[in-house]
Amino acid sequence: MLIENPKPNQAQRKRTEEEVLQLLLEYRQTGNSALRDRIVLRYTGLVESVARRFSGSAEPVEDLAQEGYIGLITAIDLYDPTKNVKFSTYATHFIIGQIKHYLRDRGKIIKEPAWLQELNQRMTRVIDSLAQQFSRPPTNAEIAQMMGLSEETVTEMLTTREVFKVQSIDGGSESEDDGGGAIDMERQAGADVAVSFQLPVEDRIVLETAMDKLKDLEQTVLFEFYYKDLNQTEIARQLGISCNYVSHILRNSTRKLKKILVTDELRDAQMKMAQMRKRLEEQQALLDQVSVVDSQTRLYNCNYFESRLEEELSRASRMESELALLFVVLGGLESFARAQGTLKADNAVLGTAEIIRQTVRRVDILTRYSEDTFALILPFTGEKVRVVQARLAVALGDWLEEQGWHAGRAPLRLGLGSAIYPRDAREPAPLAALAQSKSAPSDAAPQRLPHAA
Repeated sequence: MLIENPKPNQAQRKRTEEEVLQLLLEYRQTGNSALRDRIVLRYTGLVESVARRFSGSAEPVEDLAQEGYIGLITAIDLYDPTKNVKFSTYATHFIIGQIKHYLRDRGKIIKEPAWLQELNQRMTRVIDSLAQQFSRPPTNAEIAQMMGLSEETVTEMLTTREVFKVQSIDGGSESEDDGGGAIDMERQAGADVAVSFQLPVEDRIVLETAMDKLKDLEQTVLFEFYYKDLNQTEIARQLGISCNYVSHILRNSTRKLKKILVTDELRDAQMKMAQMRKRLEEQQALLDQVSVVDSQTRLYNCNYFESRLEEELSRASRMESELALLFVVLGGLESFARAQGTLKADNAVLGTAEIIRQTVRRVDILTRYSEDTFALILPFTGEKVRVVQARLAVALGDWLEEQGWHAGRAPLRLGLGSAIYPRDAREPAPLAALAQSKSAPSDAAPQRLPHAA
């Protein structure tokens, strides 16, 4: 019997795992960062695949992949080949953990508090239980007593939940009443009388105010039918009118009452929505002050840079690794905008952001630090930041020349500066200040290094 050779993809996968294992052994012995970079490149597909699993988290997949690469680098640094654990399995655990940690931290900014969700769900269950027990809607006081809350708290929660629930004014059109027998008022009585006088005080006042706008006869028929639970025959005999006329009054008066209530309700809802809109505008003004995203480039802004830099320095301190900051300044942007127009100035900013994004690694954190400045956090990077800096100077310089914005009236000038943790500084502010001080643009063209660098 002939034994079939293993499938080519299986054999290739095995060779790849053996090669990675050899690289991991060499890296563990030498600590050569070039070996680590080679291993990272082997698992880009794994990182992006794991990141796509969390695509429903409302966070950009690129940001999730960036966190995944950090987890992968951590796995490479901590992996012990002597434990006989498959590296891809080991790395997947760290990649998922890093992404979940990131989502947990970011989720606190935008999610509704869990305690509020739980309280709303509990209130809904209490309302349903009391309504079934009393055969009527419970009052706020009864709900508050059952939940152990104050009546004011219950009222505020119910009002918040109902602000945007506006009844459609299309309901109850006159066409529904055509044909006379569209609604069997006799059968409605039993259901309606059960809740007649059990309304909360506020709703009862609204209903009574609306009924005052009806004719006296209409008010009397509605009162006898819904509140005293008399049928149409008894009402007709008591008022000395025909049953058909009673039915006609019930249909028309209930339609009128519905329109009155809907109009008043809509007016109140509009007032509440106007108040809510005003509060939202005030809250938005506050949120703009603490926003972490630049509205023009959609990059993270200075607020995010400062908070993330503290996190990355803390991680670098724990892992005893280096970290670099790189500032890129687009000098003369204000003069350029006055001379060439704001549209070209915006294109210059967007183009600069895109070139930086394409030139650096996915694990690097790109932010718009100010109107004309971009700041980069480069984890696990030391002296190699000089190479990144030179590569960016070449790419951006070539692009400015292609656009013709490097010369002439109000030219754009590049400035790049960097600093390294812990060699240059150990605290966020001094490190950023040093890198920024080195990034002042000069009139001289940026130094060019070979692209192979």
